[in-house]
Amino acid sequence: MNKLIKYDKQDNYKFVILVHSTFVAEVVRREALAAGWDIATFVTSYETAEEDAEKLIRQGFEILICHGGFRYAILRRFGSSTVFIERSDLDIIKALLKARQYTSEVALTAYEDEPRDIEFMEQLTAMRIHEVRYADHHELEEKLTTLYSQGIRVAVGGGGTARIMQRLGGQTFLDEPHPSNIRQSINRAAALTDARRMERNYVDNIKEILKFIKEGVICVNRNGEEIYANDMAASLLSPVGQERFKPYYGSLFIEAVLGGGEAKIDEVVVIRGRRLLVNTFPIYLNAKSGGAVAFVHDVLSLQKISRKIGDDLNQRGLTSRYTVNDIQGTSPEILGVRARVLRYGPVSTSIYINGETGTGKELVAHALHAASPRVSGPFVAVNCAALPESLLESELFGYEEGAFTGAKRGGKAGLFELAHKGTLFLDEIASISPAMQIRLLRVLEAREIMRIGGNRIIPVDVRIISASQHNQLSELLRRGAFRLDLYYRLVGLSISIPPLRERREDILPLAAEALKRCGKTPTAITPSIRKILLEHSWPGNVRELLSIMENYGLLLGDRAADDTSFSEVFGEREALLRSLKRKRKSSYDGSLRERIAAFRATVIRETLEECGGNRKRAAEKLGVGYTTLRRLLSGED
Repeated sequence: MNKLIKYDKQDNYKFVILVHSTFVAEVVRREALAAGWDIATFVTSYETAEEDAEKLIRQGFEILICHGGFRYAILRRFGSSTVFIERSDLDIIKALLKARQYTSEVALTAYEDEPRDIEFMEQLTAMRIHEVRYADHHELEEKLTTLYSQGIRVAVGGGGTARIMQRLGGQTFLDEPHPSNIRQSINRAAALTDARRMERNYVDNIKEILKFIKEGVICVNRNGEEIYANDMAASLLSPVGQERFKPYYGSLFIEAVLGGGEAKIDEVVVIRGRRLLVNTFPIYLNAKSGGAVAFVHDVLSLQKISRKIGDDLNQRGLTSRYTVNDIQGTSPEILGVRARVLRYGPVSTSIYINGETGTGKELVAHALHAASPRVSGPFVAVNCAALPESLLESELFGYEEGAFTGAKRGGKAGLFELAHKGTLFLDEIASISPAMQIRLLRVLEAREIMRIGGNRIIPVDVRIISASQHNQLSELLRRGAFRLDLYYRLVGLSISIPPLRERREDILPLAAEALKRCGKTPTAITPSIRKILLEHSWPGNVRELLSIMENYGLLLGDRAADDTSFSEVFGEREALLRSLKRKRKSSYDGSLRERIAAFRATVIRETLEECGGNRKRAAEKLGVGYTTLRRLLSGED
């Protein structure tokens, strides 16, 4: 349905929402209207999304609000004119549970950079999920076709997935966007529009500002005609006659840039006896016009600035954002965490942080750095689980130019080098591979690294703080999947962060603080809301609490409190958890003997899947003989 459904009530904002199906179009339209926004909606597809978006931009729409796999292509094409309706894990889990009523094995499609915790979703839904990552529509179709040939008939994803599966003869359950995500995307679009309009209004002011900066600016069009030059450019170069700066175009690389299009970076030239640092770039205003801009700075002035700033230039943006005062709560458990941060912070040994998801492990790492003698040094954080092994290696240790295809010119310093004289926080440390464990151990023992493709040793002075999910590292040690010698290097001291359900006296103060950041007072927490907050199990801990309260605060608008708005945010999560608990319980109904048999069958099935169906490897992994595994598979005790 490539039909434009337009509403003209709010002409102040020219938005259009692009979606992948009529079903999602109705959901988004209904929620937008409920929020008081009459916004145009347009149903598109992978094949036509960019063309449709371009037409809509030409019609005068300022912001494209997108939901669907095509949104990344729209973002690449139209940049800051694009806003996403986020696809949360909760949206996908809801679709998976619908699919679970028909099958226990599905394909789940996601763009190549979308974060998805497949293992967690499999545990929640008791399903076998085939993750389909794609960069474009052709790759998506190819992978879905392959899975379909292997017997996968049901998929969870967007409209593009649905169209492909329909052609193949399969079925698709669409991920429906959550109302709060729809409203947030509209709010972001409004804020972005306001900012862009303000930016356009300030163009003349910016030109005025450029007159007074300490850097000369000369801008010319593609024909070499001067468009703009500030007073500092005139002071540094002394323009001559009617041609003004044209005699200097060669020395400033303007002619070279106009001719070849390549930027000239940090070039030092001498003009009229003065050493100048020149940066000249091509500019592209649109398909038919462009030019070049030269930035000219006096080298002597730069040297003075460099001496004043000193080493701080290397540490800009690499500082801790939180201190021990940001660890909120008055429960004995959290006060104990604060006390250990203050005790362990000044100690030079490595520290391991253990806690469930959402408890605030990174916050504690920041606070440890802020409490240490290294506080003036850099704080560098990396999530080890978020990067594939090859990319994690290059991020940690850096690489030299030409080390691999796509290696950056001049090479790149790794995170160990960036963290020199400071702290390196390795989050999700339990996820690193055995090969990476060996290399990390070598660095921690020798205190030196070698870049990928390099041939020189680089000494590093770095304090390591690591973290993982609750008991995850100890479980890996028990199974022999994590090196004991590396564990001893990482766990000099340890801090265990208690889950929120074990410090319930902190729930209401944390909730009130979250509302305060939304401009709301604690009176928004009514007695019924207070009861719900205190009785909930909080599997997502502080992160879950803050998310719920912030969304509640956004939905309140001008109202002081509203139980219905809170139920809208909280009720769906609670219903989902109850559903999952019932499903989990029903999986093991029956006598003790029957429950043990069901659990054993599940473990064997999952292990066989991990081993690609190889029974010999599965038997080795389970610690049983091949004959025993065959007997168990046949149903014998």
